[in-house]
Amino acid sequence: MAQPNVHQYTVLVFPEDDAWVAFVPALDIATQGDDRDHAFQMAQEAIELWLEVAIERGEEIPVEQGEASLRQIVVGA
Repeated sequence: MAQPNVHQYTVLVFPEDDAWVAFVPALDIATQGDDRDHAFQMAQEAIELWLEVAIERGEEIPVEQGEASLRQIVVGA
């Protein structure tokens, strides 16, 4: 049995109002959950659905280039 292609994407999760938002920059998709773990679960489902639809349509699957970095920057305004 052939192994399915494995894809890896960076998911950024952050609190917003009463939910946690999960954003996948490479696919330009976002979802949300009740807490951090739920947001990550929802992101995985959203990625899987996005890939399923893209494959059905014959679209190219984005590949992340390199490792992502995250840093908070403080600025004065």
